[in-house]
Amino acid sequence: MKKYDVIIAGASFAGLAVASKIKGKKILLIDREEIGSHVRSACGTTVEIVKKVNCEESIIQTFNKFAIHAGNKETEIPTSEKYCTIDYSKFCKLLNKQNNAEFLIANIKKTDGKNVFTDKGYFEADVIVDCTGWPAVLASSLKKDYLSKNALSFGIETEIPYKKDNKLRFFVNSEIIKNGAAWLFPCGKKARFGVGSYEGDTKILPNLEKFVEGYGLKVGKIHGGYFCYCLKNPIVKNIFVVGCAAGQTLPLTGEGIRRSIYFGLICGEIIQKILDKKITLR
Repeated sequence: MKKYDVIIAGASFAGLAVASKIKGKKILLIDREEIGSHVRSACGTTVEIVKKVNCEESIIQTFNKFAIHAGNKETEIPTSEKYCTIDYSKFCKLLNKQNNAEFLIANIKKTDGKNVFTDKGYFEADVIVDCTGWPAVLASSLKKDYLSKNALSFGIETEIPYKKDNKLRFFVNSEIIKNGAAWLFPCGKKARFGVGSYEGDTKILPNLEKFVEGYGLKVGKIHGGYFCYCLKNPIVKNIFVVGCAAGQTLPLTGEGIRRSIYFGLICGEIIQKILDKKITLR
C-alpha cells in the first residue's frame, strides 16, 4: 500500500482537468486504459474550453452554426460562440502533460473513503476524486443508490470519410430513432455519425446503419456508451465526484466535455487549497 496526497480515479476529461490544477503534491491517476486510447465521446465542444486548458493543437475543425433537422426541414442556428471537433487522443495527451501525477493502469473496484481498491492493490490518499464516468464506481461503493440506471442515455457513433461540411448537425426524427436524436459532426475529411437513445436502449446499431446508409455510406468502427443525464451530488461522504460520474452532462445533446472540464478545474483548485491547509476537507 502506498500513500498519496490525492487519488483520481478516471483519466479522461474530468480526471485530467482535476489533475492539471494540483501542483507540488503526490498524485495517483488511475484508469483501466492508456490515456487517450479509447474515445467514447463525439468530441464536440466550445473552442473557449479547449483554449482554457491549452489544448488548441487538438482542434480539427471549428464551427459558427448548428443545423437542426426535424422531419424534412433544416433550421440553421448561428452559435453564440465558436464550437469545434477535437482529436480525443491528442487532447488527452496534451492535458495530461499539465500534471505531475503518477499513472497506473488498473481496474478500479471501490473505496472506503480513505483507500482506493484496485486489481493492482490498494492505495491511500488524503483526498479522493471519482471521475470514472457513468458507473461512478467509487461513489457507488459508498452510496449504493448513487447510480440510477433509469437515468442513463445510450449513444453510439462511427467516424468515417465524408465530404466537407461547415455545420454541426442534429436530427430529431423518429424514422432515424424514436425517443432519441442523431448527429453528424464534421471533423476535417471525416465526419462522426451517431445516434443516441434517451431511454438507454443499447440495441441501436440498426438505427445508426440506416442513418449512415441514408448518405450512401457504410458504418465503420463503433464507439460510444452510456451517459448519465441526471445531476447528482458532487460529494459522497468525504470524496469528490466530477464529470459524467456526477451527471454533469447536458441531457438533450449529451455534451459532457465542457462541464467535465469546467467542474474538474474547480475541483482541482479546491483540492489544492485543502492540501495547502487553506481550507479543511470538510
